[in-house]
Amino acid sequence: MLGLLIPVVLTSVVGALWVGSWAGLQRLRIRWWPLAVGSIAVELVLHNAPVDRQSWALAWGPWIWVACLGAMLVVLIRNGLSDDRARSAFRLAAVGVAVNLFVVLANGGFMPQSAEARLQARGIPLVTADGRPQLRNVVPTGPETRFVWLSDVIAQPGWLPTANVVSVGDLVLSTALALWAFQTITARRRTQVWSQTADSH
Repeated sequence: MLGLLIPVVLTSVVGALWVGSWAGLQRLRIRWWPLAVGSIAVELVLHNAPVDRQSWALAWGPWIWVACLGAMLVVLIRNGLSDDRARSAFRLAAVGVAVNLFVVLANGGFMPQSAEARLQARGIPLVTADGRPQLRNVVPTGPETRFVWLSDVIAQPGWLPTANVVSVGDLVLSTALALWAFQTITARRRTQVWSQTADSH
């Protein structure tokens, strides 16, 4: 969701202005990144036409999505256990994904979404336009929904591009990505400051 990436963009710009360049991105290193990219690619294919209307996707799609979330969590944990300066951001991101995965598993492979919040954010209900079965990773919240407060119940402001409904886990993940972007871009400046401080002593 584009709205969740806005903090990442803002902190990247602030970090670049503070340091004076985008050179920090050249030191970007994510361990096991092919697994993360593969998971995102599978999600994109799974939830878009024509795959999202296939019978096998309707039957197994939710659990394939769960597996993708699990793979992403593994990548974040692996990087959070590294000696990289951005490990704290990866750990926080892992918490966000873990919370979402917990809610999805508790609700049968779907993320519950508030119908009221969706209307507030997007102005359209959660239905298939032509009435045909279509794979979605969200379902409307109801009396049977578990852990409602951790599901998609937070409506993004309507003025945001592609405003949507997000969860607590989404907000934690967005914050973590913003922290990671800032730490990565400003790493060189922090190293220089520490070096100058050491030399002065």
